[in-house]
Amino acid sequence: MTSVNQEYNEQTTDTRIEWLRTEVLANYTAYLLITPAIVFLLSVVAYPILETFRLSLYQSPTNSPVETFVGLDHYVAIFQSDIFYQLLWQTGRWVVASVTLKTVLGLLIAVHLNQQIAGRKFFRTAFLIPWGIPYAISAVVFRWIQHPQYGYLNAILLETGLISSPIGILGNTSTAWFGAVLADVWIGTPFMAIIFLAGLQSIPDDLYEAAAIDGAEWWHQFRYITVPQLKSVILIATLLSTIWTFVSFDVIWTMTRGGPMNSSATLVIWIYRVAFDQGSLGEAAAFSVIGFAFLLVFAILYLRLYTRGGESL
Repeated sequence: MTSVNQEYNEQTTDTRIEWLRTEVLANYTAYLLITPAIVFLLSVVAYPILETFRLSLYQSPTNSPVETFVGLDHYVAIFQSDIFYQLLWQTGRWVVASVTLKTVLGLLIAVHLNQQIAGRKFFRTAFLIPWGIPYAISAVVFRWIQHPQYGYLNAILLETGLISSPIGILGNTSTAWFGAVLADVWIGTPFMAIIFLAGLQSIPDDLYEAAAIDGAEWWHQFRYITVPQLKSVILIATLLSTIWTFVSFDVIWTMTRGGPMNSSATLVIWIYRVAFDQGSLGEAAAFSVIGFAFLLVFAILYLRLYTRGGESL
């Protein structure tokens, strides 16, 4: 059967417009039905992207309606500044550490909850509680847990002898970002666990039974059956988690506000500061466009890496 693409490619340049007109008229009902979806996507996706890029080309203070065209000056200033590369490093370690911990913990929890254990329904429901709590509230709770005088974390570390005196995790420039990672992992791990659990339940039991008959140990079953069968699920879950973590604002802002001394600030935190603390919407828009470009390139490379060799999702 000849596909629409093949039929289109076989047309000459002169006849393609006529072919498209005929195609649209012949299927006008289908095009009419998808028109609202196209208009919606253009309104909530395409327009904000184009408007943000336009705004990045202007000097646009928040306290004045006057906009001055400056071209690519914002981008040049950003790439020549030291803070930009510091933000890239801090955003990268925040995303890698958080997504890695959420993926590993989520997979371990999902594998455990997929077993026939006592109270399995209760634990499956209980693990969803952290994800159902608003991010800001969870961040406040973890800020108190890590408090140097009143927090449980310091009490546990002192009791076990791992530290000799209380430490201020969120007040230290080298540990503040990791304190925020702990809160983000606690919040995001249930989502990963539920997604992986749904994927595990779609794997036929026959595969494990055959492997057990052949004498495969638990680790070999996990490596050669569970992980390959969950490949598509892992791809989607880690891709979504990476994007959400990259643009995450609530946790870091509530716990550290990017401090101390910008040591826990990410690109999103800096965009907020530039826009509303420094009052420069144009520069903030330029940071946003750069962040969007990073995410777009990452998503394309990530999908190509996972689907190399002609594999489909």
